[in-house]
Amino acid sequence: MRFKNMVFLRWVSIFGCVALCCILSTLTSYAQKNGAKVLEQHVASAVDKAYPASVRIWGFDTVRNERTSAQFSGVVVTGEGYILTAAHVIQPGKSYKVFFPDGKDAIALALGRIDVKETPGIPDVGMMKITGNGNWPYAAMGFSSALKNGEACLSISCTESLNQELPTIRFGKILDIKNQYGFVQSSCKMEPGDSGGPLFDLDGKVVAIHSAIDVSEDMNFEIPVDMYRKYWSALKLEKNYIALPATADSSTESSHNLSLNKKYAFNELSTDQHPKQAFLVVNSFIDGEKLEVSASVFNLKNNHGKPVQVLVSKSSMIGDSACLVYEGKLYDLNILARDQTNDLVMLATTKYFKHGVKLDSNYRVNNKKLKGKFVFTKQADGKVVSSIIGSEEITLPKIMSQPLLGAMVVYESSPAVFSLIKQKSPAEALGLEVGDELVSFGGHELKSSKEFAAAVSHYWPADEVPISWKRKEKLYNGKVTFAWQAQSVSKHPVDRFAGGKSKRRDGFDAVYTHDLALLPRQIGTSVYDLEGNFVGINIARFSRASTLIMPSYKIAAFIHQYKFKTHS
Repeated sequence: MRFKNMVFLRWVSIFGCVALCCILSTLTSYAQKNGAKVLEQHVASAVDKAYPASVRIWGFDTVRNERTSAQFSGVVVTGEGYILTAAHVIQPGKSYKVFFPDGKDAIALALGRIDVKETPGIPDVGMMKITGNGNWPYAAMGFSSALKNGEACLSISCTESLNQELPTIRFGKILDIKNQYGFVQSSCKMEPGDSGGPLFDLDGKVVAIHSAIDVSEDMNFEIPVDMYRKYWSALKLEKNYIALPATADSSTESSHNLSLNKKYAFNELSTDQHPKQAFLVVNSFIDGEKLEVSASVFNLKNNHGKPVQVLVSKSSMIGDSACLVYEGKLYDLNILARDQTNDLVMLATTKYFKHGVKLDSNYRVNNKKLKGKFVFTKQADGKVVSSIIGSEEITLPKIMSQPLLGAMVVYESSPAVFSLIKQKSPAEALGLEVGDELVSFGGHELKSSKEFAAAVSHYWPADEVPISWKRKEKLYNGKVTFAWQAQSVSKHPVDRFAGGKSKRRDGFDAVYTHDLALLPRQIGTSVYDLEGNFVGINIARFSRASTLIMPSYKIAAFIHQYKFKTHS
């Protein structure tokens, strides 16, 4: 029997399995007197205990010394190197490579897995063991039977779509301590790569393991850690169990001790101290598509010391003209500058706003201490929503943002000769044909096919580039406009969240991740930490589990680099 609607994160052969952690629309306080800062301290303490033991894993052939599977996650729970993970990502007796956050790696062997024949994917319990002797970083195991609905929890696992060496942190709460299938349900969103990753309580103890998701972003299903305790002896054997093991271990902790565990529940955080600083931008068209996005207000001084205001938003979502909505009225926006690399646009309007972010050219928060911190996004509708920073600054190279030409050249040809022209591509629209010789691209002569890929990757989708080519010794000149790569959307729940992924979501040299769920019109909103420091603006919804923040110093550099061109 399978879940009627729930889908297991079985993309290990395609994408791995990533833990999807949910955004909390309100932050919580441990007690009214202490507030969010106290909770943040508890989270920091839990992360210190849990992060070193949260590992990235993939299949590994130790003879050929090569990777054999997509990545997934796990958690080391003993100094000897026993690892808890999900059954659907391992095969008993197979070898795997384990990567620790401190940079160390090790080889592990898959031991027992429990995946009952009559209920595929349930209970999805798997165990591994690092080979050889060692004293490995590990996290203590808690008791899933001690969980309470509404209790705060943390996910620390390795989402594959981000393709980072270090785990990502997400914050949530327990929604159901035991559903009809025996799983814990949490609001910590998961996605491929997270399968087998740990869910921690705020004491830093493992209380569950990531297993599956459904379409709704708060439907994330976890294997109770008590299942691993119950079948610990059976799981230490290299065996595939298609029925629950006949022998079960007894618990080592009394119910009296369970009641002593600390509990952290959620309460609403007041937002009275947060004036509105973001506004909706409408009537913007790109390739015939009408888009809505937000823009944040910034206060600065021009070269003559006169106070001015500008707005900053996501460039790839604002066309040549747009309007801003303020108190039900529309105000025309003037485009002052664009930063294609960071996907930023600077705008001006005649309307003066009471509040704006104050930036000088040297503005920067301590980016080394943001991971695991709570932040707040000020939305255009006046709401303030919270999230947690999941990583240090990361780099996301061009993948989906690579410009599409729709042409290939013969390998090691000199001059470069086109070997393939795709139908309905920019190359076909320009008139290129197989056998044509490429002469120049972007105004630069190309002597061989080796220079072609690098020349194309220098540009972005929608860029118009001059190109020259020869056909039967006749020279042709033209301009080609690059297209976007095809945006594939599967039927898997990971691709079915509200609003979907941002079209431009990579090609950034420095961004933060956080677990906020944003709609397209909420991109461009400003983000702050608990002390009120401006952290950056939301620049893209990367995936079901991650939104990207463009750091404050990038915004400051953009504004102050271009302001002299328009405010003299």
